[in-house]
Amino acid sequence: RDGAVMALEVLLQRHHRQLFGFIRRQIGVRAEAEDLFQQTLLRIFDRLDTCRDPDAFRAWAFGIAANVCRYEGRTQLSRGARAPASALDEQPGWAPSPEAAAHQGQLRDRISLALAELQPRQREVFGLYHYTHLSYDEIAAAVGAPVGTVKSRMNTALTQLRTLLASFQEA
Repeated sequence: RDGAVMALEVLLQRHHRQLFGFIRRQIGVRAEAEDLFQQTLLRIFDRLDTCRDPDAFRAWAFGIAANVCRYEGRTQLSRGARAPASALDEQPGWAPSPEAAAHQGQLRDRISLALAELQPRQREVFGLYHYTHLSYDEIAAAVGAPVGTVKSRMNTALTQLRTLLASFQEA
């Protein structure tokens, strides 16, 4: 049992940033994302014995995170809560010029607004593909849908994002 706990710790250290980033982009509010991240970690630990293929741990863990976010999304809808407010985390590092920072902020806001307009399942697939770099097969395993459905959701998400971002450019 101790070996399994140590192995889980190593896996979680390897994937915790991506898991948290995915949840953060799905939920939008950092404090809520932190709570859901903790719930996700507890569910991963509680259900570790259901991960039959150690090579598929990453997709399996993101599947749990997606389920936690979906449940929270339904709960928020029933409470009348809002869509994700910001899809991108602030990144520490060098400081751009004020003009570049303003442009980056506008671009980040436009992308966040566009992502918030997507249906939750489309945003989920988009996030798993673009931010965590899961393959379509891994995403299908994570969300419990056929690969064709994942590709369809991604195509719809990309089409909507193109339309929404093009309309932002015109504005």
